[in-house]
Amino acid sequence: MSYAIPQGVQVSLGLDINGAATIVPANMVWYKLSDHNRQPINVTYSLIEAADRMANGTLRKFIIARKFVIKIDWKDFPTLDSNLVDYNGGNVYGAAWFKAFYEGNAFNPIYVKLIYALDTAQSNSIPVSGSYSDSKNSTGQVYNAYMTTFTYEVSKRMVATSGTTGYDYVNLAVEFTEI
Repeated sequence: MSYAIPQGVQVSLGLDINGAATIVPANMVWYKLSDHNRQPINVTYSLIEAADRMANGTLRKFIIARKFVIKIDWKDFPTLDSNLVDYNGGNVYGAAWFKAFYEGNAFNPIYVKLIYALDTAQSNSIPVSGSYSDSKNSTGQVYNAYMTTFTYEVSKRMVATSGTTGYDYVNLAVEFTEI
């Protein structure tokens, strides 16, 4: 078992560079979401269970499935990508891009990749020396999910000055639920 610390998030539609559907994560086109004012990534479990009362009065519960719920939110997130602290020539995306991505894919399954720093746990022991892998070299954990919650609130409106584009700072929150 590995204990993981979420470090970054990427999304994909499950398409390769030619636009063909693929289920191999290494062949998918991934879009990195910015870490600009991102709050900690919250990964929880959602249990789907059935509970029935037996004839003798005892309660019996059956766990049908365990699904991951991933909640991510940003505070004062720029809508203009070039204002992101981790903007590097267009390979990271901000609030306006993510809002357009949500509106175009709200009811479609997507892929979410969380980049982790990992350390492998040992049963009844401490982790073995050398079992750590840093988040920079991590391939990440991929989930097939729906975007179940999305909120977009403009917190600051920046007025365009002469010759430049105006933009907003927004508070954005998204929740992904594993399929």
